[in-house]
Amino acid sequence: MTAAKRARIQRALNALRVQRAVLLERLEEINENLRRFPVGSRGRRELLAARVSIREALRLNAIAIRNLRAVL
Repeated sequence: MTAAKRARIQRALNALRVQRAVLLERLEEINENLRRFPVGSRGRRELLAARVSIREALRLNAIAIRNLRAVL
């Protein structure tokens, strides 16, 4: 593998790590906001849906990081 390809993969890994940090921060905010919304409210349902999608994004992020590390 050329140095340019390694650098490109490393940049992709760094971007995925930043993305993971942002997603984790957003997940924490959602969990804090869930405490404020009453059970059964529309806002709570929207937060729960957002939480599910962020968890899925985190799962896919972890897979991408693992795959890129395997290439290196």
